[in-house]
Amino acid sequence: MKSVAIFGGSKLGQRVWRPGSKVWSIAFFGSSELDFRQAELEEDVTQVVAVSVFGGSKVIIPQDMPVTLSGLSIFGGRKMKRSQPKGLSPASAKALHINAISIFGGFTVSED
Repeated sequence: MKSVAIFGGSKLGQRVWRPGSKVWSIAFFGSSELDFRQAELEEDVTQVVAVSVFGGSKVIIPQDMPVTLSGLSIFGGRKMKRSQPKGLSPASAKALHINAISIFGGFTVSED
């Protein structure tokens, strides 16, 4: 699945959706938002590649979803804002691996 925002905005996930095993989010002079709170994940780990060039990207996650964040920021930033998990997630839990690339842009993972 791909979400592209060029000089504008893009939002995915306002209702139940199936993202697949890999999701691309590209924001070029715009903003992109991916909401995984209602996502029906099919794979154990869903890969998210978020690219922000002079723009911003945001991924919204459920509170109990395991997330790993990696990537590169050049004159931009990456931020993960989330509360501490209440316990360990089961081994069978669905998870996100996010690779965020920000060039003069920003990337945020949050629970809201």
